[in-house]
Amino acid sequence: MNILDILWLAYKGLMARRTLAFISVFAIMVGITSVSFIQAFSQGVENSVLSTLFQLNPTNIYVFNELGFVSPTDVSYMETLPGISAVYPVIEAHGVVQIGGRVINVLVVGVNNISAILGKVSLESGTVYPPITAPFAVIGHDIGNPEPNISIQPGSTLILKLYNGNSVPLTVYGVLQPTESVVIGDTSDVVFIPLGEAKALINPPGYFLVILQADSINDVSTISTLLNYIYGNSLTVTTIQQTISSVKLILAGFSFMVITIGSISLFVGAMGIMGITLARVYQRTREIGIMKTLGLTTKQVLLVFLLEAIMVGVIGGIIGLILTFLGTYYLDRVGITMNVGSSGGSPLILKIYPSLSTIDVITALIIAIITGVIAGIYPALKAAKLTVIEAIRRD
Repeated sequence: MNILDILWLAYKGLMARRTLAFISVFAIMVGITSVSFIQAFSQGVENSVLSTLFQLNPTNIYVFNELGFVSPTDVSYMETLPGISAVYPVIEAHGVVQIGGRVINVLVVGVNNISAILGKVSLESGTVYPPITAPFAVIGHDIGNPEPNISIQPGSTLILKLYNGNSVPLTVYGVLQPTESVVIGDTSDVVFIPLGEAKALINPPGYFLVILQADSINDVSTISTLLNYIYGNSLTVTTIQQTISSVKLILAGFSFMVITIGSISLFVGAMGIMGITLARVYQRTREIGIMKTLGLTTKQVLLVFLLEAIMVGVIGGIIGLILTFLGTYYLDRVGITMNVGSSGGSPLILKIYPSLSTIDVITALIIAIITGVIAGIYPALKAAKLTVIEAIRRD
């Protein structure tokens, strides 16, 4: 008997008990989907963190008040601290602009240095505004391209209306390319204006965020420790290094949860495979005797039952990988937005795009096959060790 005949016998045996086979396949599928998605998510986080490191100035220190604002007095004091090369207060407000009869809700961000928030400033057209009090603006991509046949060019004028009733005509200096910021998220509907202009329009009691730049990366830890000592719980201080640590902590917790679920599913699947294979052994005892009478060797009988278990593992693994591919394909298009700042809640944001590599796919399939083999070895050995006389005498 050749290998194709053995595969056919294994397939027929599996199809004879479809319900148990389906339960086992489903459990393996859930386990493999969990394991492979962990791999995809972990790779996405790693890529996002690396991208963040390349975009942002590693000497940045972010200071904010979770319950209100950072006061101008505090900002003035921070400017006097040793090791600080620059201080960039940030103001936020909401408003609308009207373009071509369409009203667009926008986030207004007042800051003198856009790169302090975005890192690398990628412009579709124009340039950034100078750090002076003037009605200048750099606008997000969707504001600059509100309709397929409408685009706002540098030098154009936009009327910005704030929710507090103030309005101002802004001269567009530049239009951003589609950009994600770890500080404010998607910039497509953001209007950046100079800090002095924002103060005059918004008149806030303080600042939404203050970005400090240290003289060197070696000074970051010292300065953040000093700020925490001075302000205690009244202000939250976050650095890029702390953000990366938070990401790792979140990822570790998520991975532990999903690995636990995946392990339980794989265990249930393994028990299902063992159960269905053992059931087939007991139900087909006389058939096993007939197989051996017709010339099947002990090794061939072992292969028949072992292949049944492997088939369950492979089918569950392939379905699980297909579901993971579909999930990662969708999430790669929309991304997963994560707030990964301090435990108290920082405005630092990462956009995660899960990514499944060829090695991850191969690893998941190997896990599925190994699960099937381990679960099927005992029942297969039990079937193979039956003698012809013992098998035929059983009912």
